[in-house]
Amino acid sequence: MKIERKDVVELLRQVPLFCHLGEPELNSLSGLCQFEVFHDGDIVFDMDEPSEVAYLIFEGRVHLEAVRKEKTTLCADLKRGDVFGEEALLFDDPRFYQAAAVGDVVLIRWTVQTYFEHHDEFDGLDERLEVMIKSRELSSKVKLPWLQGDEYVHVMTRRHSAILWKRLVTPLIVGLGSFIIAAFLNWFWLPGKPYGWILMILSILIGVGWTIWNVFDWRNDYFIVTNKRVVWIEKVALVYESRQEAPLRTIMSVGMQRSRIGSVLDLADVVVNTYVGTIRLQDLRHAETVAQLVESYWHQAENQSRKDEAQAIDLKLNEKLDLPWNEVAENQVRIPEPVAEKPTTKKKEPGFLSWLFSDFIRLRYEADGVITYRKHWFILIKKTWLPFVLMLLGLAGLAARMGGRLAFIPMTTGIAVFFLLVFIFFVWFVYQYADWRNDQFRVTLDQIIDIDRKPLGMIRQRSAPLENVLSIEYKRLGFWGFLFNFGTVFISVGNMKLTFDYVFNPSEVQQDIFYRMGERLESIRQFEINSERERMSEWIASYHKKMRHLYSKEGGDQGDTTKKN
Repeated sequence: MKIERKDVVELLRQVPLFCHLGEPELNSLSGLCQFEVFHDGDIVFDMDEPSEVAYLIFEGRVHLEAVRKEKTTLCADLKRGDVFGEEALLFDDPRFYQAAAVGDVVLIRWTVQTYFEHHDEFDGLDERLEVMIKSRELSSKVKLPWLQGDEYVHVMTRRHSAILWKRLVTPLIVGLGSFIIAAFLNWFWLPGKPYGWILMILSILIGVGWTIWNVFDWRNDYFIVTNKRVVWIEKVALVYESRQEAPLRTIMSVGMQRSRIGSVLDLADVVVNTYVGTIRLQDLRHAETVAQLVESYWHQAENQSRKDEAQAIDLKLNEKLDLPWNEVAENQVRIPEPVAEKPTTKKKEPGFLSWLFSDFIRLRYEADGVITYRKHWFILIKKTWLPFVLMLLGLAGLAARMGGRLAFIPMTTGIAVFFLLVFIFFVWFVYQYADWRNDQFRVTLDQIIDIDRKPLGMIRQRSAPLENVLSIEYKRLGFWGFLFNFGTVFISVGNMKLTFDYVFNPSEVQQDIFYRMGERLESIRQFEINSERERMSEWIASYHKKMRHLYSKEGGDQGDTTKKN
């Protein structure tokens, strides 16, 4: 197989890792290429091998697999234009995955020695390599169950580590201050008393627990670019979980915003504007490089989308014109046959307690494409503090009477009265908690729902299609709303207004609704495009059959005329 140098340069120009290079640099890089051929099942490199060579797929497919505990997991199904093994060019760590050829594969390769002899010629390549290497390493460690079968990660990163250190300042100050106060209590103010030691132990536990919580909170936020979409995952342990995503083909622009502190610490926000809303990737390291990579993968997806669209139209025309299948190009998109749905087993209904305390304190969670919000904890505390305090007082009275105190109250009567009061206050507490829990606000794939349900009583549910939403605004009302970051989101639908009352972080709720609105409008747009494609193919096929019929008729008439002559 003879490979022209211009073909290599053209391929390098389309690869996001190299597309920022100029024409002279691409020509220089193509001159360093070596070629290697592998056959189906061949191992390009194995796990724990020394990292010495980086590869670019010129033709064919390669599977990247991780083997852990004798179990092989497919990490990526790479195709023409994808790079792998790039960690060899910057680090000498052993391979943390293996690469295997699928069918016959032609690979472009660069050795470590060749790259280091010339890497000064390629401006900005080292930083791009570092981002992609760290991304592949991180994606191999973190489970992403929402990835599709043919989807794999290109870029994956967390917020800048400076954000973690900023978050650790508060627990450090609180813990240190509490420790100092405890020391003064123990040695100067109340010597010989246990209060200082108790406060000291509590301050250590709170400081350590708060620190661990902050570390996990920082580790749970990810920005990801796959071969299909851009994703921003934000989680607050036990409280909040959000995943914003948009297909690469829906991106309209990619920008970057950097503050003065960000310029000093080398961190910035990458802003991805799409048809379905704005995704802000916050406080990223190497933000400029990340933004350039997002833009590169966006344009790559656009080109692939145009090819897929042309192939889909070609396939649809072949179907309408009743052409045999072997006249269709092999690389055209085939429409999959509908798969019969598997019979679903009826889920067991949860018991009262499991229903009551499922998602016990979560203010936002997502399941089966439905985002559910609850009112802020402040509202829960406001509803339950009185029955809770009265229940504690009842328990204290019950314990005091059983301990021989409150002798003026008869024992049997006193225990019965206190037990009854505790039971009543407990029921009141559970009722108020269930009332708080039952007020839910939901955003589905096609509508918004406001549910107001009283325990054992009235249910009021209002809903509206997402495409009918006219405006969304939010307000934080009062001192407590600003302090604890909760407020009300107002959604105008025609002459009706829905309200999501006292929700945590109302600006994020507003963004979620805007994002789902964009998704819904995009799905409607795609449906209209598919309908238009169907109509156009029908018209073209009808015209083609009509013209073919006329030509055959004219040919028959000419034959009859010749026969008469």
